[in-house]
Amino acid sequence: MTKPLRITKIILTLIGILTLNSCWNNPSESELIIGNYFVEWNDLVANRAIVEKTEKDSPYSSGIISNYVFAVGNNSDFIIAKQHPYLNDLTVTKYFIIDIKKRESKKNSSVIGPLEKEEFDKKRIELNISELKFDQNYPENPN
Repeated sequence: MTKPLRITKIILTLIGILTLNSCWNNPSESELIIGNYFVEWNDLVANRAIVEKTEKDSPYSSGIISNYVFAVGNNSDFIIAKQHPYLNDLTVTKYFIIDIKKRESKKNSSVIGPLEKEEFDKKRIELNISELKFDQNYPENPN
């Protein structure tokens, strides 16, 4: 093996080790909402999102509402959430409603949103969940 090829191989190996090491050392957090639904973030708190895991203790999840989620509420049928979609503009807030029963039956319309506040309030009345409160609250500004 030539010297430049050996050096290149060593550098690529080191890059691979550093990349894997940084993935394993990144902090993450997962907080149960209900069933297999969690508020979760990896690497940065600003990545806080709502995910569904295949099983409660599974390391695998699929995203439902992307970052930055800062408030969540639920009952046995619905999950509600507030999101700042643009971290550089915290004046923009979007609202979501996840219909758990529709999601379990694999119906496409299981996530309602993003909604403006007025639309969200109307939809909550329509779905008879206007009493549902945001009881999992996180800092509005993750920095």
